[in-house]
Amino acid sequence: KNDKQNMFKHALIHSAAIALLCIRASLSFGIQKQCYDYDTVVIGAGASGMFAAGTCSSFGSKTLLIDKCDLSQLDDDDSDISSLHIGGDCTNAACVPSKAVRAVAQLANIQNKFASSQTNFTQQSQGDHGKDYELDLSSIARKHSRETIDKVRNREVPQRLAQTPNLDLIFSPQIYFEKPHVLNIYRPYLLNDTFAGFLDPKDSRKATINLPFSSTSSKKASIQVKAKKIIIATGASPFVPKIIEKSAHKAGLPLLTYRSLFQPDGEGIKSDFLWDLSVPKEEGKRKQVVIAGGGSTACEIAQSLARLSGDRLEISIVAPAILPAEDIAARATVRKMLKKDGIKIIHRRKVVDVSRIGQIPLVVLDDGSKFHADVLICAIGREPNVKNLTLDKGGISWSKTDGVLVNSKLQSISSKHVFACGDVASAISKADRRATHAGWTGYHAAQSATFPWFLIPKDSVHPFVPRVTFLDPEVASIGMTRAECVCKFGIKGFKYLKAQENGTDRADIDSIERSPNGFVELRVSHPHGKILGATVVSPAASEIINEIGVALSSDLKVTDIARSIHSYPSYGYLLHRVSLSLAMGSTSGLLDACGPFGRLLGWTWRNMAVPLQWGKRMRKSKRMRQWEGKGTELELDYHVSTKWQWELSSISYFEASKDSIFCNSVRRHIDNESSEVEMLEDFLRWLDSKPRR
Repeated sequence: KNDKQNMFKHALIHSAAIALLCIRASLSFGIQKQCYDYDTVVIGAGASGMFAAGTCSSFGSKTLLIDKCDLSQLDDDDSDISSLHIGGDCTNAACVPSKAVRAVAQLANIQNKFASSQTNFTQQSQGDHGKDYELDLSSIARKHSRETIDKVRNREVPQRLAQTPNLDLIFSPQIYFEKPHVLNIYRPYLLNDTFAGFLDPKDSRKATINLPFSSTSSKKASIQVKAKKIIIATGASPFVPKIIEKSAHKAGLPLLTYRSLFQPDGEGIKSDFLWDLSVPKEEGKRKQVVIAGGGSTACEIAQSLARLSGDRLEISIVAPAILPAEDIAARATVRKMLKKDGIKIIHRRKVVDVSRIGQIPLVVLDDGSKFHADVLICAIGREPNVKNLTLDKGGISWSKTDGVLVNSKLQSISSKHVFACGDVASAISKADRRATHAGWTGYHAAQSATFPWFLIPKDSVHPFVPRVTFLDPEVASIGMTRAECVCKFGIKGFKYLKAQENGTDRADIDSIERSPNGFVELRVSHPHGKILGATVVSPAASEIINEIGVALSSDLKVTDIARSIHSYPSYGYLLHRVSLSLAMGSTSGLLDACGPFGRLLGWTWRNMAVPLQWGKRMRKSKRMRQWEGKGTELELDYHVSTKWQWELSSISYFEASKDSIFCNSVRRHIDNESSEVEMLEDFLRWLDSKPRR
């Protein structure tokens, strides 16, 4: 037995050695045969680009990383390169600054809560003893955001990245394809000279170089770089419809995005006027801020601004839906939180244009209604950065909305030497385009570009990506939503349990600083108890959802979570209680807790129940399950008129359809005078589309 184990170990070691030799041989053979300038060129130094470039260089691949930058900010002698930054949107304009602002907004919420309880904050200073002092938290938030970005930038300085072995770093205002393997780099600025031979124009193998790299002469012309493999990691930018952009400019309405709102320099200077709230507002006047969009970005911006501004800003969100990718329970909770912070929600509508009456700018909605706005923040989505790359010259298939068209290995479907990762790759769904997933795909894109085909995994996109909206409290989800579970398994084909945070010990402990309106919902298969998905609303939802992510990636069951001990009184203890209830709520779960013989009986019980579940599932048509799933996803989120004597708030179509009295009341009383007529008509159309057996 020991001899067999040793033989197996030696076989694994030899296989790994052969694989590494194959990688080295393929790289060296390709360089000698084709005479490329670089083995791999990575375009974009964001989260995915830095992972991709670091991975390629660590594998011994001769790598060039190019990032887009406005070189006009550099001095003439190029001695000061502090204006050169890497990290992409996440570091400079999105994740880091928005969460720094949120941290100060949480303090503002506590201050406002105590202020409403007639508790005065005073500052004892040498000049004004005992004088009431109101903190200008909006300016503090802006300052804290800038300081946080500077700290992160100091850890991600280009000079440190340029010290990576086998890696060159270039900044350029424009990069585009000249030929399938050739990139044109306009006015390049080389930060290091790892490959000194590449800088010598006398080298005959580097005939593609028009001019040598230097900090001065190369700014006057373009150079061409030939690469064996190219990885596109250009990310995405906030999408602003052209009609809104032009009409807002014409009407004189300030139009902002998350970049111009949170970025401390460059484009972010445009929003400095919005953060300066130290000037007292005019009597009876509040700035009208309209946010177009209802996704994570829009909700985070709205809550932070509302808490920091106090009564100086009036925030309105205009969107077809709030967090449409989440379950109804999460959507309803978020709307309740936002309304509590004084945010007005205009639901089932969207901004389509901007007009002006005299000197007053007006926002135009899709139903023709108009209302005044002092600032418009566009947060309706993002689009991949592919327009200026001239991908057609490189023979690369692309789409304006999806980016570079790639397969599951992140390889271009039209050019086998081109790969894409992060937000610019079409294989990544829009719901899964997150910073951590961008890093994951950056590594796998480098792996697909560097390794032989037999060492590349079939799917380079992670199946379980946590989705977190950093509100206060946080909203997080992972895996299948409840509607997706209904579509696949039917209403009774799976089990779920939702536990409210209100009434728990930890909620009572935190009641002085926040309202306990969170919950934990876990969805598992029946009868095996395999975890399907989860939704969490909690101050630590982003941490709790990570535990569910480990369970999903490891194919664990709800009994595995229930078997572990969670600390008390932690936020994750509620997840333990939900898991314990689901695990012990079935016969097989009870048997699993009764030792080895009990686990055997539980395994037998589950396998006997599987044919019964399949039989029930087969009897219900796929079309019926899809109808039920759609009804579980759609919601009625209003209060019914008193003439019906029925109050309804945030309930799914499917739950509402179970009450025949309510359905008949809708059919009798629906009229054009009702403000909910459009939603009720959609409900009736869905009700009448029920599949017949």
